[in-house]
Amino acid sequence: MNEGRNLHIAVNVAGSEVGGGLGRARTMAVATLNAADEIVEWQEFPVGWDVLHEQGPHGSLHAQIVGFMRDHDIAAVVSGHMGPPMVNTMMKLGVLPLSAAGEARSAVRDAAKRVRCVDGLAAEAPDEDGLGGNKWILPVIPS
Repeated sequence: MNEGRNLHIAVNVAGSEVGGGLGRARTMAVATLNAADEIVEWQEFPVGWDVLHEQGPHGSLHAQIVGFMRDHDIAAVVSGHMGPPMVNTMMKLGVLPLSAAGEARSAVRDAAKRVRCVDGLAAEAPDEDGLGGNKWILPVIPS
């Protein structure tokens, strides 16, 4: 990833907070962050995955989520929870799955720092407690 390139981070939102399970998200936000990890754009999309989760097979839900991530060139996704199959899907896509709670915009800024650290572009590793007080948990990657 180019250090000067903007990052696109997706976050499951419930109001101004990070929402619960990714597969049950009602609304996703896509934040665009500049090289200084400042949010320069914030768009919210009603995705309705909460309804699809209950109505259809998981394969169709995962296809919807994959399409969203690809359409928005997502580098990382933040949600309150992701099950092992979803984590596996995100990893295959090259999208860093992050679990967090708290204020969504703070979580997005913290996530950008994590992405830059993983990509080797950060000057130093982010604190274990993110800017918004998030205790970052990288979901267990299925073997």
